[in-house]
Formats: sequence, C-alpha cells, structure tokens
Amino acid sequence: MIREFFYLQKSDRKVVLTLLLVIVVALGVIFLTGDGEERSNGLLPADTVPEKVHRDSSKRYHDYPKKVYYRTKVVYRDTAFRRAMHKDFPESRDSLVSRYPVKIKEGEHIVLNTADTTALKTVPGIGPYFAKRIVQYGERLGGYVSVDQLDEIEGFPLDSKDFFVIQDATPQKLNVNTLSLNELKKHPYINFYQARAITDYRRLHGPLRSLNDLRLSRDFPPEAIARLAPYVEF
Repeated sequence: MIREFFYLQKSDRKVVLTLLLVIVVALGVIFLTGDGEERSNGLLPADTVPEKVHRDSSKRYHDYPKKVYYRTKVVYRDTAFRRAMHKDFPESRDSLVSRYPVKIKEGEHIVLNTADTTALKTVPGIGPYFAKRIVQYGERLGGYVSVDQLDEIEGFPLDSKDFFVIQDATPQKLNVNTLSLNELKKHPYINFYQARAITDYRRLHGPLRSLNDLRLSRDFPPEAIARLAPYVEF
C-alpha cells in the first residue's frame, strides 16, 4: 500500500497527507484535554447539584399532595374573637371598627330618609357602594317617602329593606307651575314626555291646580300621578 502511495500524483499525495495530519492533531487534542475535563467536572465539598425528583410510576396522580387555595371574605361583625385579639391594642381595634362597621341585628332599624353613608353601611348587605347609591338617589328624589323606593336602585339587595323605616318624611317639592321643561325632567319621576305634557297644559289651560289635571294625558297614568304626588306643589 505504501508503494501505491508513491505512485499517486503529487497533488493527490498532498491531499492524503493533509487529512492524516488533521486526524493526528485532533487525536492529540482529545488526548491532552480529556483529563482536564474530568478534573473540571469534579465537585468540591461546597458544591451542590439539584436533586432529581423521580415520580413513582406505581402511584396514581391523585396520590401526590396537592396545593389547596382558600378564598377568604370579610365578615362585617364585631365578634368576641376580634375584641380579644385587639384588647391590648385599642388603636388597632378602633381602626378596624371604623373600616368594617358593626352590622345591626335583626329587629333593629335605620331611618332611611335621614341616614348618611356611615349609618347605611351598618345595615346587613349594604357596603360602601350601595350606601353611596342610596344617598345619591335620595338627593335626586328630594328625599325618601317609602322604603319601597329602594327597589328603584339597580341591583339593590332586597333583603336589606327589612332594616329600614321612614320617619317624618318631608320631601323637597317641585313647583310644576314655575319650573321649565328641562328643570322638570331632572326629577327621576318625570321623563321628557311628562315634562312636555306639564308645560303644554300650562300653555293651553293655565296653571295646574292638581296632578289630576293631567289624568287625561296618556303620559300620566294613575300610578305615575300617585308616585309623583308627594314631590309636587302648585
């Protein structure tokens, strides 16, 4: 085979020699660096490696411990536990009571037509949102004259109505003979068409003497007249 090598052309011999040289160099590098890699991969006493977790194939999925998540909610009541927990820290307790007011009990009542948001939030089922809505709607009405008017607040918790009463209601009055159409329709019980019916009647017949003057108008059925009656004057 060596003889055949010398019979090759000069260019072919160069190619073969080059390949052999590359192979020899590669083997030398591998030989010289092999021990170094082993030494570099060795662990010192302070080194740690993550432990591999092997799942036991004999166990079913539900045999492994699971994480449990708990959903909590705030209970608005003054319990003996809260009093005991904060007896040594009155400032902390006062802060909690002011933030989560004590709810009134069954049989106790709040006067709807005079209550502010602080008093309203003591009613079971009433938080800051509905307390604000109750006050705002009462201002638009000119004052509450019936607990049933709470039904007109969207989403209002009806069970909470049992904790309200009306006392000495004195609602603000609308003078239907002097107010303009735009002023009249600002009231929750007067829409645009009803306000126009009032102004049209005044223009054609003069001042109103009673809401019954509007009973012939299709915009004022008997229930609309009865609902509006506490809020008007002439």
